[in-house]
Amino acid sequence: MKTKPVLMAAFLVFAGIVSSANQQPTRGPIPLAAGAFFALSVADIKASGAWYREKLGLTVTLQPARSGPADVMVLEGGGLIVELIQHDEATSLAKLSPPVSDPVNVHGFFKAGVMVDDFEVALATIKERGVPIAYGPFAAKEGRRANFIISDNAGNLIQFFGPIPRQS
Repeated sequence: MKTKPVLMAAFLVFAGIVSSANQQPTRGPIPLAAGAFFALSVADIKASGAWYREKLGLTVTLQPARSGPADVMVLEGGGLIVELIQHDEATSLAKLSPPVSDPVNVHGFFKAGVMVDDFEVALATIKERGVPIAYGPFAAKEGRRANFIISDNAGNLIQFFGPIPRQS
């Protein structure tokens, strides 16, 4: 199975068996209401790692030596863990034939979401760091949390949700 080296690298990273680059973010992370995790396959791990450090304030906690056909980087901060994998055999949806420009048009995962303690602070921080809002912001109302969606440097969608609105 071709993915075994990648899965083993991810296991070694999370088990703490390999060392980390421990690169610091340019600014602090956005505090989450609860912990969250997502992993992304990316075309350029250095560019994506820099984006998550600069825009979300995450710190590189683990970056093992290359294992087989993949590089792995794990970033953390404010309760969020993001695992980036750059695999030699991966391709983007745009390179498929026919190309797919919107990930919602492909079955499977297409968006990650995180809960934040302070929606207004999270939104202001994202805007201050120059991250365009892809969708929203949408105000809280009965049955719906306030939320907005951003797109990372590679086009992956990340949705931020505020606390559950209090009932009157």
